[in-house]
Amino acid sequence: MKKIFPMMVMTIFGLIGGYWAGYIIASKNVNVLETVFLFMSFPMFYIIHIVIHEAGHGLLGKISGYKMVSYRIFSFMWVWREDGTIHVRRYKVPGTLGQCLMAPPTYEAGKFPFRLYLLGGVIANIVTSLIVGAFFVPQSFLATSFAIVGILTALTNSIPIGFNDGMSLKIASSNEKQQYLLYLQFEINNQMNEGKTYAELPEQYFQLVSATSAHTYFNDWQQFLIIARLAEKHNWPLYQEQLEILWQRKKEMISIYLLELKKEMLFGLCLTAATDERIPQIWTDKKIQAALKQPLMGNKRVKAAYVYCIEKDAQAALELITAGKNLTHRAPNLGDAKTEGQLLVWLETKILNEESTPHNQ
Repeated sequence: MKKIFPMMVMTIFGLIGGYWAGYIIASKNVNVLETVFLFMSFPMFYIIHIVIHEAGHGLLGKISGYKMVSYRIFSFMWVWREDGTIHVRRYKVPGTLGQCLMAPPTYEAGKFPFRLYLLGGVIANIVTSLIVGAFFVPQSFLATSFAIVGILTALTNSIPIGFNDGMSLKIASSNEKQQYLLYLQFEINNQMNEGKTYAELPEQYFQLVSATSAHTYFNDWQQFLIIARLAEKHNWPLYQEQLEILWQRKKEMISIYLLELKKEMLFGLCLTAATDERIPQIWTDKKIQAALKQPLMGNKRVKAAYVYCIEKDAQAALELITAGKNLTHRAPNLGDAKTEGQLLVWLETKILNEESTPHNQ
């Protein structure tokens, strides 16, 4: 039901958009060329509203006391450094078309300003749609198209479905613990943007926050945080233990987290349990194969572990590791680049040491 409901909502919004497009065509005696242009305008205006949406997060986040960290549209990401410089990176997050991440103000229990920031995108879409609608609708069918797309964009982001602003707002509004977890996500991203690795973050960030009424994707995120630090410390038994805990929740997990879980589980099993039956199941998963094709350091690490531990091809694994080392510019932040770089070096050293040992003679 959790998967069907979002599809139903999107279908309803699609029907509404189709109805309005038909209404515009019929009421304004739009010719064939104008009709084609009208339908072409929908994806164009959707892209514009993504830009507006993320800018809205940035503007209202700034008003709420946040500082800019990164702004991403599709795979193009602008990153703000502490010295005031802005760097351009290429980074794609499956399931998201844009993202505006900011550094939060100092956390105070009961006073964390998250609502305006989370609603900033929706507010920006609605305000721009209303302004254009007030001045140009119904005279211009393109203005009507812009307004409709903006309202639909606002609705799909505000109604709590899956992994969107509305759901994040609902979760954070539920209790103080979830607000703290939201703060941690923003703050850790900020610190890693400046170059800190997981092992360099404060210990209290890794003290597991218990789920009060329901386990949310905020709780899942913190467990991934703990797993990432265990990987950085090469504590593979505990790393695998924590992955198994998350694995029990895979049916309730949001899609982008499930992809990450499967990739890390594949990596962990290759290192600790190479005969586990889940390895071929995960490896042949079409979604995993599609995700692993993205040019990211972590993907090269996972593939190298599989190629070496399962396919027994040390040379191919080392080539993947070398390719991964050359992808630091694709990492979402400096801290992630450092962490993945260290893991690639660790895996490379493991392979070279084992291959130099005459165990196969």
